[in-house]
Amino acid sequence: MVPAALFAAAAVLSSDGLAAQRPTRDWRPEERVVLGDFSTIAAVAAASDRVFVVSPRAVLVWRPDFRRWEGPFHPPDPRALEQVSAALVDPLDNSLWLAGPGRWVHYEPDLDVWSSGVTGERVLSIAFDLDAPGNGLLLQTRSGWLQVARGGGTPMPASAPVNPLRPESVSELVRRNPSMQALGSQYLLDGRLREARLTAAARSFDRLGWYVGTAGVGLLFFRDGSGIPERLPFGITGDNLGAVFAAPGGVWVASLETASAPAALNFVASDLSDFRTILGPPATGFRFSQVRRLLGVGTSLWAATERGLARIDPASGRAQLLDETRGMPDARVYSIAARRGWIAAGTAHGVVRVADSAEVIRVAPSFSDAALAVAISADTTWVGTATGLFFTIGRDGEMVRPAALARTPQAREPVIALEWLGETLVALTPDRIVHRRPGGDWVFDPVVSSQLGRLRALDADGTGTWLAGERGVGFARLGFPVARAFLIGDLPADPRDIAADADFVWVATGAGLVRFARDAIGP
Repeated sequence: MVPAALFAAAAVLSSDGLAAQRPTRDWRPEERVVLGDFSTIAAVAAASDRVFVVSPRAVLVWRPDFRRWEGPFHPPDPRALEQVSAALVDPLDNSLWLAGPGRWVHYEPDLDVWSSGVTGERVLSIAFDLDAPGNGLLLQTRSGWLQVARGGGTPMPASAPVNPLRPESVSELVRRNPSMQALGSQYLLDGRLREARLTAAARSFDRLGWYVGTAGVGLLFFRDGSGIPERLPFGITGDNLGAVFAAPGGVWVASLETASAPAALNFVASDLSDFRTILGPPATGFRFSQVRRLLGVGTSLWAATERGLARIDPASGRAQLLDETRGMPDARVYSIAARRGWIAAGTAHGVVRVADSAEVIRVAPSFSDAALAVAISADTTWVGTATGLFFTIGRDGEMVRPAALARTPQAREPVIALEWLGETLVALTPDRIVHRRPGGDWVFDPVVSSQLGRLRALDADGTGTWLAGERGVGFARLGFPVARAFLIGDLPADPRDIAADADFVWVATGAGLVRFARDAIGP
């Protein structure tokens, strides 16, 4: 795991070529899902069996009868939804029509087909004529009405609708439910007590309530006669991610603090049925802004941050920060590992072990270099540094280089991550894997940075490791190159971390969390 401060420069390098790179295949929704921040909703439209929820990047589908989400569904043009302000469900086929200032978009969910076009004029409103629903979508402009036929094409002049079906508005919602404004302070606040605003509204098909889009707290459902709407959360807080950890039932992923989003820890259920966000104390948020490594031990999450080693209780959201005042040699924590009840942490100036009581014990006190990676084996602590791999036995010993590596020039390469694959210790350098067989022999695997870019993270799995580099991810068996690489294009941005569970491979990137089905990308 590279320090998160390096991510910004790498992201710039990756984004330069992003527009020119395309996915390696036409991914099915069950094969690849890209999750981001869906706290801002631009438009909502309700059909008989589903609710369309439109963000500036993707379309979500909420199935109220089953209380489950589908999607997100991304248009071929990543900017197609950026200025969408109105949505309507087609009365004939339940497809979705969208409009922005000078553009229309049509999405057919059952076929996953998108079409779009421009109007040449600013769109003021949209409608269907229920007396002639087969004629297509009507767009009102300053100079009159235009009509877009199903299948797309150039909008043609048309007459005003005789029996119009129009999108509902937030003003209509508030007019019918005046208590919404009075109670807004109780539901239009996010976890940091920042005020959200209403952006879109659609009457539910059964006419029992309203689906409400917001800028700040995502989608709400306001049932007629209720005082407070129900939140229907989807996605994560912030798209700029730093670390991911596979936990029972899903993953925890850390969002880095940006100008528009706070640092956050997000839980995503494997089947996308549950989303939870921890933002720290409401008044202040977390004291840290970057998470470089994340893991779970017992009922706690542990995070390596630039302000210390953080222990977070997912149930309460409380965070305990271990820094210099608690015995850490440096507050800048680069790496953490856990084994048999102990936590090891590598800092900018040395290594510690931490007991469950949060007691901090210095390991190899004379060692004060940056510990980029750590691993534990009984009373041995392994440490990856900028000049290679070292280890120490016990708490007070010296850091020494393994004798088998002492005369090997390649062993001077930085070691940025360490993992156990069974009884095999796996070390990651920026270019390759180096692994130690149970008998003590060290093996330098083939260089793979030419495939994935400079390496950043790994996750040991079965007979090999999942690797994340600046340009992509892939799986490599020990002693072999990457079998298949999935680069930016298959990923929305540069990878930062990777974690695998029984069914999925999860990748934290600079523009969201990617869930790959294992059988779709496995070797």
